[in-house]
Amino acid sequence: MQMRGTVRFRFRSPENDIDIIIEGESSVVESIRQELGLQGRVGFIQPLSARLDDGNEPESQPAMGGEHNLDEAHDENEKLPGPPPDPSSIPAVVRRIGDLDIKSKISELDGPSRTAPQIEYIREFLESIDEPEPLSNNLSGDPMAEAWLQILLTLVVREHGQTSLSISAIEDLIGERINREGTELEIFLNRLWIMGRLELIYGGAEIHYAPNPSWLVSQ
Repeated sequence: MQMRGTVRFRFRSPENDIDIIIEGESSVVESIRQELGLQGRVGFIQPLSARLDDGNEPESQPAMGGEHNLDEAHDENEKLPGPPPDPSSIPAVVRRIGDLDIKSKISELDGPSRTAPQIEYIREFLESIDEPEPLSNNLSGDPMAEAWLQILLTLVVREHGQTSLSISAIEDLIGERINREGTELEIFLNRLWIMGRLELIYGGAEIHYAPNPSWLVSQ
């Protein structure tokens, strides 16, 4: 039995500061070992892509096996459990680009419809309700103003399906009620954003603020 294929031979002699590494075809490596006088049990051989040969195989056969053996192994790996796939049993869904009606699909989920906030309707609603109780948490510095803003954004989210409201709309609806307009209102809203009760949204014509869901009125 002899080894065929790529191998690596290594011989080390720390006492003589010798470290020899030979890598290549097994017959070439063995020839170099004999030239160096390192044949026999000197050093060790590590097979890289080699196998043992009984001497009856032709030289033209590759060390890793013939193509026929590789094809057989490949065919065995391709066999999957179960019946063969039947593409005709899968229904074809063909939809032209742009034909999907997103609004109708959303309405099928029985979710709240999204409409543009009607400023006058919201104003009438705010005028019809009693003055809210100031929030117990006074970290914002103005618990009454925060209570009005909480009611406003709750109405916008749950009645109109909107996620945010612009600064100008907030000022128009409750600016006089909370006695905050312009820069003073922006500072107040920014403070609530820093506290994590509002989300700041950039984009469009102006800045919007969205409420944190946990901060909205429960009823």
